[in-house]
Amino acid sequence: MRASKRVFFLPLAGILIFLAAFDGFIAARTQHSIARRLLAHARESSGAEVVGLGNSLMGVGFEEASIDAGMQTDSAHGAVNLAMGASSPVEQLLLLRYGLQHGIRPKAVVYGFYDFQLTHPVEFKTADLIGNHVMLYYVEPEYARRFYALSLHDRVEFEIMRHFELFADRSAVWRHVELFRRALSQQGMPPEQGNSMGRAVDFRLLEYPSAAEFVAECGRASRNPLIPPVREIALQARAAGAEVYFVEMPMPPDHVRMFYDQPEWSGGYRAHLQQMLGALGVHYVDASHWMPNEDSFHDPLHLSYEGSKEFSRRLGAYIRAAQTGGRAN
Repeated sequence: MRASKRVFFLPLAGILIFLAAFDGFIAARTQHSIARRLLAHARESSGAEVVGLGNSLMGVGFEEASIDAGMQTDSAHGAVNLAMGASSPVEQLLLLRYGLQHGIRPKAVVYGFYDFQLTHPVEFKTADLIGNHVMLYYVEPEYARRFYALSLHDRVEFEIMRHFELFADRSAVWRHVELFRRALSQQGMPPEQGNSMGRAVDFRLLEYPSAAEFVAECGRASRNPLIPPVREIALQARAAGAEVYFVEMPMPPDHVRMFYDQPEWSGGYRAHLQQMLGALGVHYVDASHWMPNEDSFHDPLHLSYEGSKEFSRRLGAYIRAAQTGGRAN
């Protein structure tokens, strides 16, 4: 009997020790993840007067030094970029709240978006909470749950997984597996075009396949309200004393020509957004045509480094002119 117990409990103890050690290893490996670096950046930027929010389009496009140059402010009281790639408006709301909780008192909050992000509901399964979405496990998790839905099964999983780095930050391991898989698949193939955000072909897949489908979505989206986390971003930024600017981000000429020049977007969906945001006291900035040259873009969605500097300088000048009653260059 004693021998059989040892045969059972000794391997079990070994497995538990291994899992605990691996959990600690994952915790250590993820201390400098993108989300945690952004949280640290927020803590170190309490003097910032302009906060940038959004996904990778703003993460790349909102260049702090160029915003400061356009606004004619020094870096100590200039801009802080809290935009995070591959994030939803829920994480973006949490980043704003985190910055406010750690002393940032912005005069302006700038939220960049493209297509239908402001009205498309946020829907998750626990399987989706990987990559930069993992901050939903550890930054105000109960508060964040107000803004996205989980099934009963996923709610139970979420409550268990959020206490273990091994589960919550599992992408710290799986991203290496995916990179290895991609490297193998590229053997003997021409190199894929990519940048710091990822493969260009992946971003092409985020676009609508045809103008007809985009126009149809304009009609549907023009009946939708602002999703709750987007509305909260506007309301909480206003409550903090900031002027709020929602920026329709610059897009490559092909995207503009195929989609944004459609009357269903310009006179339909855009007008719908302007009306809803105006009711909240939010400024709407149509910057979609600001960068008309293909060379200003790195891929089908993101600005190049030089393009981001030009856009940011112009955006900073626009905000300065709006705040002083002047005229932007």
